[in-house]
Amino acid sequence: MSKPPYVIEKGQTGFELELIQQLLAAMGKAPEFIFIPYGRSEKMLALPDIDAVMTVNEKIFPNSHHLSKSYISYENVAISMKKNAISLNSVAELANYSIAAFQLAHKALGQEFSTAVTNSSTYIQVADQEKQVELLLLGRVDIVIMDTKIFLHFFNKLNKQNQQNKTLKQSDIQIHHIFPLSPYQVAFKSSKDVELFNNALIAFKKSNKYQNLVEKYNF
Repeated sequence: MSKPPYVIEKGQTGFELELIQQLLAAMGKAPEFIFIPYGRSEKMLALPDIDAVMTVNEKIFPNSHHLSKSYISYENVAISMKKNAISLNSVAELANYSIAAFQLAHKALGQEFSTAVTNSSTYIQVADQEKQVELLLLGRVDIVIMDTKIFLHFFNKLNKQNQQNKTLKQSDIQIHHIFPLSPYQVAFKSSKDVELFNNALIAFKKSNKYQNLVEKYNF
C-alpha cells in the first residue's frame, strides 16, 4: 500500500519505489509491483509468482542468505500532540500510553518495543498509515509510531482536506526520537539475485542518477 513519499501506488512513483526500479533495471530485470498491506509481507515470498519483497529486515525474514544489503533507512519515531505534554525518554515508557503503529512494528522495531506495547492499555497496528494520523488528530490514541516523512505527508494532506484541523501546525506535534534509524532490505527468493542487487546498489549510489533521485524527493 502507498507510503508517500517512499511508495506511491498511483503512477508507481516515490523515492523507494523508483530506487528499486533503477536497481532492478541495472540487474536486467523489469519489475512488476504488487501492492499489499505491510502485514502480509512476511508471507509473500512463499508464493510461486513472487520473486522479492521490499522494505523488510532480518526480524521479518530471519534467513539472512536471502536478504540484500540495506538500501534505505526509515526514521521511525513516536509522535504525540504537544498539548498532551507527553514526555518519552525510552521505548519502555510507551507502555503507559495508547498507541497506533504500522503493521509488523512489533517485529520491525525489536523486542523492547514489542514488550512495551504488550503492556499498553491500547495497541493497534494499522494497514493504512493515513488512518494512524487521523487517530492521533482525533484524540483516539496518545501516540502513533511511524516514519517522520510519511507522517508529515499525511498530516499536511489532512490539514488541507479538513477545515477543523486546518489551524494545526507542525509545531502542535511532538516528535519523540526514541528509536534508532530503521534500515530496510529486500528479501529475494533466489540468493543469486541478492549478490546482483548488492552490486547494483553500490554502483548506483555513486551515480548521478542516484543524486537526482535524492534531490527529486528532498532526501
